Amino acid sequence: MRVLVLTAMYPTPARPAFGTFVQEQVESLRNAGVEVEVLTFDGGSSLRNYVQAGGALRARLKTGKFDIVHAHYGLTGLPARLQFTCPVVLTYHGSDILGEVGPTGQYSRAGRFKVLLSKALGAVVSERIIVAERMRSRLWDATVIPMGVDLDLFQPRSRPDARQALGLDPARKYVLFVANPDNRCKRFDIAEAAIRILAAEDPNVEILPVYKATHEQVAQYMNASNALVLTSDHEGSPCVVKEALASNLPVVSVDCGDVRERISGVRGCFLCERDPQDVAARLREALLLDGPTDGRGHVESISLPNTARLTIGVYERALGQGR
Repeated sequence: MRVLVLTAMYPTPARPAFGTFVQEQVESLRNAGVEVEVLTFDGGSSLRNYVQAGGALRARLKTGKFDIVHAHYGLTGLPARLQFTCPVVLTYHGSDILGEVGPTGQYSRAGRFKVLLSKALGAVVSERIIVAERMRSRLWDATVIPMGVDLDLFQPRSRPDARQALGLDPARKYVLFVANPDNRCKRFDIAEAAIRILAAEDPNVEILPVYKATHEQVAQYMNASNALVLTSDHEGSPCVVKEALASNLPVVSVDCGDVRERISGVRGCFLCERDPQDVAARLREALLLDGPTDGRGHVESISLPNTARLTIGVYERALGQGR
């Protein structure tokens, strides 16, 4: 089976963490025996780029025989469907179905338009994948497959060694925030306010924003930290939560995406409200945890090999529908 992956989310030297979950899926499919080529484009600057990507896709299809086009993110279904040589599988990741939050904290008109277009594109592709069950109410007839977690990269390791490698203070209590603080949807303001509350009680508590690190460095930060906090307005299936669980790192998160399902029953992990006082209260409990969590066992079912097998099953269904 030959697959052409079309995506506007993929790591670059300038943005090494951007779209790593797509890159990991590509590698896991290759490891499963699927021939995969990747076509990337810049989707952030203009919708016109999506149309141009359609031309680049058609040109690539003329140079080789592919069985499937797999597009990541709802709007990428547009350039993917500007051809009818191959069936199209479209994966929705979150904001393409849930909307985009602007600088004012409100869902933007542009985001609402993108949601409508993304949903419409779902009607003209062969198969749809969503990354969390909660998204099912927003899209009909879709298969739930979370983006997989790299259990080899994200695993429990020595905290002192990780801190030494990163140059972090061995005595401080670090709360990890894996997102750009300027991304309004991630609500760094809530997490930061919660840490100020805790720091007034214990000056050793510090928030650690990480957003320009490589994936390997993020794994080190997971092992170096005392807890992960997630306060987003919305998420699809946040990879950082699954990676923290794989590292046996306590998680405090708002109820978004599939977080409730992932941390349910995990020692040292807590849901919280989008309120600094409640975030602080739950972090206070997480920071008191004596030893690691048992989160790793809760994410073994969504390892990269397992999610690759599920994705191949979707490809097979798409091929069964004919070209």
